[in-house]
Amino acid sequence: MPPSIHPVDLIQSLRARSLTPAIVFLTSRRACDDAMQTFEQGPATLPPVRQERIAAVLQDVITHYPSVAEHPLIPVVQRVGVAAHHAGHLPSWKIAIEELMRQGCLDAVFATTTLAAGVDFPARTVVLTQSSVRKTREFTDFSIGEVQQLSGRAGRRGKDYVGFAVVTPSPYIDLNVITRGLTGQPEGLDSQFVVTYPMVLNLLKAHPLDQIHAILAKSFAQFQLNRRAEALESQLDGLQTQMAPYGPRVCTDWITQWQVFDAARRQKSQRVQAIRREPPELTARLQFLATGRVVGLARGRGVVLRYYRSRGQRNPMVTLLRPDGAITECPATLVTHIYDQTFPVAEFPRFPWCTPESLQQLAAQLTDLPVRLNPLPILTQEEPERSELGAVLTEEFPCPTCPSKSACHKDHAKALRVRQDIHRQQKTIQALRTGLWHRFQGRADVLQQFGYLTPTCRLTAEGEWARLIRIDHSLLITELIRAEAFVGADPHVLAGIMASIAHDDDRPGAFPRAGNGLTSLLWQVRRLAESLAPHEEPPLLRADVAGVPERWVADPHLTWIGLARTTTMAEGDIFRLMSRTIEYLSQLHLLKATHPTLADAAANAIKLMRRGVLEELP
Repeated sequence: MPPSIHPVDLIQSLRARSLTPAIVFLTSRRACDDAMQTFEQGPATLPPVRQERIAAVLQDVITHYPSVAEHPLIPVVQRVGVAAHHAGHLPSWKIAIEELMRQGCLDAVFATTTLAAGVDFPARTVVLTQSSVRKTREFTDFSIGEVQQLSGRAGRRGKDYVGFAVVTPSPYIDLNVITRGLTGQPEGLDSQFVVTYPMVLNLLKAHPLDQIHAILAKSFAQFQLNRRAEALESQLDGLQTQMAPYGPRVCTDWITQWQVFDAARRQKSQRVQAIRREPPELTARLQFLATGRVVGLARGRGVVLRYYRSRGQRNPMVTLLRPDGAITECPATLVTHIYDQTFPVAEFPRFPWCTPESLQQLAAQLTDLPVRLNPLPILTQEEPERSELGAVLTEEFPCPTCPSKSACHKDHAKALRVRQDIHRQQKTIQALRTGLWHRFQGRADVLQQFGYLTPTCRLTAEGEWARLIRIDHSLLITELIRAEAFVGADPHVLAGIMASIAHDDDRPGAFPRAGNGLTSLLWQVRRLAESLAPHEEPPLLRADVAGVPERWVADPHLTWIGLARTTTMAEGDIFRLMSRTIEYLSQLHLLKATHPTLADAAANAIKLMRRGVLEELP
């Protein structure tokens, strides 16, 4: 793969071929910023007329969004007609770039793939430099819909007869992914419908319980579940056809009857042999001799590579990897200890019974083990002389004298497998048909348990105000209110707590230190969140991130630039954190009728937060 095209050369080439304005999609925010830096010392400049036009458009934007006037990229944008647009920028700056593009002032914008959806961003050309996108912590290939969404930005309505999608050489691109995306059919839409606690409360507030099942059945989520169930039902018909040759025989349920008979016959011989040859201590240890288990011997220890029985005597045997790298076979009776330590093993059907890479890794792990390991407590039980299985064996089975014995013996394995597939499909279909309703019932049961609903699914006094908290982690917030955790909390502490609940990014960074009051209250919030974990996934509750809005609210004289200098977060990320914090505080402000003190504290926190950049957008 040749190296990527230099950004300056790329834009010059696009200009020379009349392919501007263009959107150049890059892999990350940093790549966009690095591309802009290449233009800072470059010789390319726009004619004075175009520079004046850019300045005029920016001045008009600044009248509505004053924070744009202080942006450090304005000189570069005005000189070369190129800009960057990504989630790390403030919304006001992104609005300015979008307005410049709409009015045809820019030749190119370097952007991440988040620009492809939801923004009216006209361009003649789209430049693709990647075929994957990072989601959470890993890069995944573009879906067909994502490729078509990116390429669909090419072409301006009313200005261009055709749009151009240009693929440039890059170490981050796979042409097969791009080709499949441009020629294939986009993936279907998947419903993101989630049954939440506030949804349950508000539905029960507006409708009787017996009507909600029909309401959920009309949702797009249930429609998709029904489509999946229908596909499985067609497969189920095929399984029923496969089962037809194994129809009724002498026994009503001949599959179960033969399974019981055959299992009893096999286990009887194994039980007799085990009682005759294997002591109870060995029998108890055998079930723990799984592949990867660390065991102790009279001299040294090893890792189990396989457990088997010898061909002639049927004695239990193990294949072990020793610390010196030797692979030995020994009777299981020589195993003296079963340790509470296992290693993953990539098994292989032949000697040495695992892959070479796994063998090398096991040898290193076995060498690094501490001298002392915790042994597993093995409970030894004496088998009774006459077990329940023995009682089964004394009963009269029709199988030995049944005329269908040979047919059952021949067909049982396949018929059992088909019947198991049928039962599995039936359970899956039932779960799909009723899954949404069961999720609703599960949420309702939790709300009843915590006292928000009566046993007849009517809202209690707590449920009446709890339904107003319509944000993520609503159960945690309402339980904190009921526990009076926010009583006496200052506005800056309340803002910090709401920010820690709202923030969902675990990327490391530098942040201002949280105050003692915030740290103490966060400890209480964490304890309650852990207790609610079976019912609601706990938030990250990062104290360092909570220190950002705490500092902003506590110091009314702190400027936005000063706040940005206290953390390594990008300005756009700070803005989103503040916006989500205000959203969460506004939910508390709705509780004026039932919790006036908390509502006033939330209102004061919102008032102190809405200054500077945060005043510019709703």
